[in-house]
Formats: sequence, structure tokens, C-alpha cells
Amino acid sequence: MTADGNEENLRELVGPLRPYIDGIVAVVHRPCDNDPGLEYLEQFCGDGKIIVRDWVQRHSYSMNEVLFAGVIQEGDIFIITDTLERPAAQFISRCKGDLNIFMIEHTLDCLVYFGKPFIVRYNEAMEYHGSPHWGLHGIRSAVELSHMYPDEGKVRLNVRPFKRTDELGWILHYSKYWLYPPGSNHAALGIEQWGGDPNQAFAKREAQRLAFRQEMKKRGVPLTVEGLKTLLTGPLDEVLKGHLRAEKTLSDAFHFWQGRGHFLRDTHKPSDALPIS
Repeated sequence: MTADGNEENLRELVGPLRPYIDGIVAVVHRPCDNDPGLEYLEQFCGDGKIIVRDWVQRHSYSMNEVLFAGVIQEGDIFIITDTLERPAAQFISRCKGDLNIFMIEHTLDCLVYFGKPFIVRYNEAMEYHGSPHWGLHGIRSAVELSHMYPDEGKVRLNVRPFKRTDELGWILHYSKYWLYPPGSNHAALGIEQWGGDPNQAFAKREAQRLAFRQEMKKRGVPLTVEGLKTLLTGPLDEVLKGHLRAEKTLSDAFHFWQGRGHFLRDTHKPSDALPIS
């Protein structure tokens, strides 16, 4: 996570859970010197560990440091959280009681909520894969909790609608992921909207993504959102226009920086892209 500018979210996440957990294990990415968010985590990490490292654009790498930090041991229960998707304290208060008994009686090592691993009993085969869209491998037996607890507010609190007030924030979010290194699985997001065989569609889209990254490198443009903005707000030659026509993520970014954001739709369907002339 990035602690920088996140102190309020971290306090709102951790504060209600503190009576029910033994510690916090987190990876915090630099820059974070003298950051109150990092100081808050270090103050209340308990039996856990706060690891500070550089961000290398590989989510699973950082998340595996949490698993392999030597804190979480075989059989321990850990909770996967997000600063904006927060476990409900009352629900978490049951982790050492009836939820633990339920997992033991049904030989479960993971309680999933709406498809996401949520409460997990650690085994040494577990490992995160994928970036930016990760999955936890090594889960042997799991159950989906949403059938038993359909009221999400009693299990976790999704505060994204209240914290993320920029209705066009998705445009730059997708653009950032589009520039990730080879091995990213971001091109799989929304691939079902392409139609046809999803594996073939992913292969085509990923090839386009990597080709665009190489084009940015060739032109000496930093592989950042700021670099992308510089490139797309300057003169567009036919090569760049071809990349924009091939991928809605790039087309959306271009039109957003041209002041046409209100025309854009949060989809990955190629036919929803605005034209590039």
C-alpha cells in the first residue's frame, strides 16, 4: 500500500479492528519518510510487521512479502483488507470464536466474500499471483460467505463511493495499469466485452499493450501517466493514432485530456471508444 496521504483511511480501517487482531502485516511503498500514515501503522502493528520497500509495479510481489515476512505461521488466520473495503469490526470479532470453529468443522482454509479471499487460514503452499489483478493460490477448500451473509454492510464496509468522488477517475486508473511491465494481467480486464475466444482476445490485446510500451520507450517517453499525457497531448502521428484506435484505454485517455471526458463510458468494449481522426 501507499501510506502517503492515507493516514485518515488507515485510522478508519485499523482503529475499529484493533481489539480483535494480534497484529498488522503490511508492505508500505516509498516515498513514505516522516509520513503519519506509516507512523500510525508502526504504532499499532502489534505482533505484526511493517515492511518498507520500493514499488516495482508488481502487486503480487509486494503481497507475497506479507505472507513470507516470517510473521504469519502455519494455521494462523489472517484477514485480507483494503483501505477502502474494510472488514466490519463486529464480524471480525468472531474470527477467534465461531468463525474459527466453522472453518475447522468444515475443513476450510478460506472464507470468500463475493469472489474475493477474505478470511484465510495460512498454509505454506499459499502464494499470490498476478498483477494488478491478483489471486491467492494454494487455497485447498473455501466457501462463499455471501450466500450466508448477503448484507455486505455486516461483513465489510465499501467506502469507495464516498472516498473516490472523481467520477472519471477510472480513466487514469486504467491508463496507469496499461503501462505495467510484461507479465501484467491487466489486459484481461473486461476481455469478455471483446467477444469471441477470450484467450485469443487477451493475447491480441496484450500484444498491443506491449507494443505501445515499446513505442513509448523508443520515443524516450517515461512509462508513467504523466509521460502518457505528454505523449497524447502533443502531435499525433499515424503510428500513435493506430495505437489509440486499437485500444479503448488509450483512446479514453486521449479524449479525457482533450476535455471530452463527459462523453466516455467506463467499459472495455472496443465499439464504445470515441473515434480518432
